[in-house]
Amino acid sequence: MPSRPLSLDSNDHHPPSASHSQQRRVLLLYALMLGSVMAVVTAPVCALVAHLWLLLRRPAAALLLSHLRFQLATFWYGVAAGLVGLGLWQLIGTASEALALNGRVGWVYGYAGITLALIWMVGRCALGIRRLLAQQAIPCPWSPWLGGCRIRFTDAPPH
Repeated sequence: MPSRPLSLDSNDHHPPSASHSQQRRVLLLYALMLGSVMAVVTAPVCALVAHLWLLLRRPAAALLLSHLRFQLATFWYGVAAGLVGLGLWQLIGTASEALALNGRVGWVYGYAGITLALIWMVGRCALGIRRLLAQQAIPCPWSPWLGGCRIRFTDAPPH
């Protein structure tokens, strides 16, 4: 299928669509991100591939652009949250020892932080996969929460 040239004409209401193979590649990147729950190395691989895809191939479909940016935001916000969490874990652990508190306090807060970060990452990936399969772009991919998406726990159309 030949690709349509981009047009600046205001009467052109059909943006370039993503091919099925490109959508499968983006879906594979979501799978790599989710795989980082078991093997941390897959998240940097996902981010590297997404960065290279944006830099070298620059997909014309807004759908793909929004999902690739959403994946990159998920990765980099996760890295930042991980660094802050590790720092707080160390700080709380050191403070609890200095104050003669139970040494497990730091571990409890550390594991709670890691668990919340994993829930956040899995939630973002699930949202991205659901929207990708429904052919919907992410409205605000750089948003740290859920990309500006409204979450409904039903498949019924909004009223």
